[in-house]
Amino acid sequence: MLPRDKLVLEFWDRKNELSIKNREYAQFANHLMEILFNQDINKGDITSNSLIKNKEITAAVVAKEEGIVAGLEEFYLINKDLKLKFLKKDGNKIKCGDILIEISGNADKILERERISLNLLQRMSGIATNVNKLNKKLNDKIKLAATRKTLWGLLDKKAVSIGGGLTHRLNLNDGIIIKDNHLKILNNDFESIINSIKDKSKYIEMEVENKNQAFDAARIITEIKKDKKLKNSLFAIMFDKIPPNEIKEIINDLKDKKLYDNILFEASGNINGNNLTDYTDCGVDVISMGSITNSAKILNMSLEIR
Repeated sequence: MLPRDKLVLEFWDRKNELSIKNREYAQFANHLMEILFNQDINKGDITSNSLIKNKEITAAVVAKEEGIVAGLEEFYLINKDLKLKFLKKDGNKIKCGDILIEISGNADKILERERISLNLLQRMSGIATNVNKLNKKLNDKIKLAATRKTLWGLLDKKAVSIGGGLTHRLNLNDGIIIKDNHLKILNNDFESIINSIKDKSKYIEMEVENKNQAFDAARIITEIKKDKKLKNSLFAIMFDKIPPNEIKEIINDLKDKKLYDNILFEASGNINGNNLTDYTDCGVDVISMGSITNSAKILNMSLEIR
């Protein structure tokens, strides 16, 4: 059995899949960029096409505030037919005035892609910067993870990872999470639910909303883990919208009843930058926050002609 911190990474992190070297990720990123191109460029940049004809220029992407840069791989996908010199790497700390990328090529191409390219870098860098700041609040006591509340899907997840967070599931096939709506439809029959899906995925997580549900889930998981066929399966319990003091009490009781060691724990729901540190000592392994992707603030940058 791996140490608990390694199990946390195995259960909630897929960062190795989020690279343009990965075919599925590259396909997703290219498809998203194609949608953005079709929407913004449409039939062409009428302003630049009217004013500038076949002119070669140089330009630079310049940071306008400090933070963590992210999205450089994806910037390359958009602009790989131009001459690019990257002066920073994804995950680097940057400050106001830093040059991130030097660009040379056709003026029309550089100008028509300016907004899409900057939107990409600003959003991904904004997410990475915020996650980095939140991680500092946690002082490495606990891991911070994304949710599926994203705007740009896998790109948002990658930005979280670059900022030092965990990705959580990349898609609905990436692991099983039994949530409140599943429980309502199936009349809260925990045992039959878990027995129905225990051989469908290596990663199984159950959402609970109170102490009784947590104990029901923990007891069933503990029994299921005795099955030798499931010795490599990983189980987690997600505390949804449960205050940290109650979570701490539940986890202490689970430890007393020998129901803790076989299970990982996640806190989620109504957690934000203001109350994040309240959860650091409640006993969970991971905190997940939708706001790090669905309410992301951009990191300011600009394209400057040289």
